[in-house]
Amino acid sequence: MAETPINKADSQARRASVQQRLRSLENELTRLRRELVQLGGEQRLPGLFLTVEVAGTQVLLPSESVQEVVRLVELQALPGAPAHVPGAFIYRGVSAVVVDLASLLGVSREPSLDAHLVVCVGARTVALLVDHVQDIVEAPLLVDAPIAGEAHSAWDSTGLMAGLCRVSDGGLRPLLKTSTLLAAPEET
Repeated sequence: MAETPINKADSQARRASVQQRLRSLENELTRLRRELVQLGGEQRLPGLFLTVEVAGTQVLLPSESVQEVVRLVELQALPGAPAHVPGAFIYRGVSAVVVDLASLLGVSREPSLDAHLVVCVGARTVALLVDHVQDIVEAPLLVDAPIAGEAHSAWDSTGLMAGLCRVSDGGLRPLLKTSTLLAAPEET
């Protein structure tokens, strides 16, 4: 069992170190997936993936990073928070910071009453604001790039995309890097 930090500074430094290692591993995993695709043959990603809609785009989230999906509730504004953090809410007795994925795409909109909060697994409670939860996809096919004539994803330039997956209906879905989405500065 890992040794627990004694004070807040040690805890913050350890959390930052773990988050950095997780981002490095996720980047290495993305690089290795691309290398496998370039070697040819089908590369199916194991496991289940949650399909969510954000600003008219469907994206995949690994199900192991999802704790629960809840309906949009009233959010309490966080003074000084970045534009993509519309606020926080109390989730099972703990404050959950909300990250608006549409805002990260540069889309400014008022979420509908049908919007959802995808509460993610992690050391800190973070919920992703999405327009709709669509379905669950099993073992999507990892692809290197869109086929000629297919549009590139709006997620390409965000740095949040781990790769592109082709799902059973033939559509392409960006696979989001959850560690990037969940990395948030410590509260002061």
